[in-house]
Amino acid sequence: MKKSSKILSFLLILCLNQGLVTGAIQPVERSVGRLRISIDPRMELLSTVQLLSSYFAINRDVFYSKEIVNYFEPFSSQEAVAMTDSLQKYGFVFDAPVSYMMYLSQLPELKTQSTFSDLLLQRSGGRDNLEQYRKSIKQFAEIPDFETFWNSKLSFYNQILDMTVSNMTEIDLVKSLEDYFNETKESYNVVVTPAFMGGYGFEVPGADGKNNIYACISTASTKDSIPYLNANHLMSFVWHEFAHPFVNPLADKYADRVSTLEKLYEPIQDAMSNQAYTLWKICVNEHIVRAVGVRLRELYFDSQRAKRLIDYELSYGFIYIEPLIEKLKEFENKRDRDNITFSEFYPELLDVLDSLQKNEN
Repeated sequence: MKKSSKILSFLLILCLNQGLVTGAIQPVERSVGRLRISIDPRMELLSTVQLLSSYFAINRDVFYSKEIVNYFEPFSSQEAVAMTDSLQKYGFVFDAPVSYMMYLSQLPELKTQSTFSDLLLQRSGGRDNLEQYRKSIKQFAEIPDFETFWNSKLSFYNQILDMTVSNMTEIDLVKSLEDYFNETKESYNVVVTPAFMGGYGFEVPGADGKNNIYACISTASTKDSIPYLNANHLMSFVWHEFAHPFVNPLADKYADRVSTLEKLYEPIQDAMSNQAYTLWKICVNEHIVRAVGVRLRELYFDSQRAKRLIDYELSYGFIYIEPLIEKLKEFENKRDRDNITFSEFYPELLDVLDSLQKNEN
């Protein structure tokens, strides 16, 4: 072999080896229209350190979670596990760690891709904590070789997604939301996470500067030992969690007005705190998102289904939901007549809360 050929072969091998070392671990995914459904290694890594810690909002009872613990328990003394516990005191729970992981690139790099939101910084104790948590999670993935575990479960992950897609409703979930809000988002991503409890919705700026919305959702059904999202749960979660990125930024935009309504938090503080809604702004978001959920059920199903959901929300302390629902009917009329967007109408929903605050009853 000529010397030049040997050098070329060496360089080719070197590049291939570097690709194996630095190549990102890719999600397992399916696309249904504009809806992207995936199982993401970042979420599975987060689930792993949460399961090894004393973190409370994680499902330890499913077989998959027990597999994770059995595999990684020898590494439970790693810093990432300890930080998962210590960061809870700042409010780094529920959606906060989940959205944080989506600010990072895929494994193995886990580089910060965009600027963290002010709320995420507040709920983590600051930027230094987030950076140290990133380093510790990255190190955790390297020491026990998380990629080997991920690869061993690829068949399982594919079965979860296949089962979920085959059970989807005929309703176009993305179109139904965009039609309702009269607004659009860049991308719609459902991340199925078998060890999670419940679901979380948020919007994260991507590396390209575009905002992408996510719903990170636990599985809800099992068939032939494979967990999956059935049609009703997927619809409920998507309508709820994808509504948050349409609604939540408006509470920030009108933060001064929202804060003037904080007296309304007093009658529902205990009920909201029990659900980890410890900030008035979050309660406003939840009330409006849940009111939208009621309207979607009446529009796409029937009034009885909507009434059952109202009763359910009232039982959990969302006592301001009915006046908001009535106001949303006005929005729907104006939207259809004048083509206004939900963002343009939002201050009128705050007017409803303001009138409630002025009413002693």
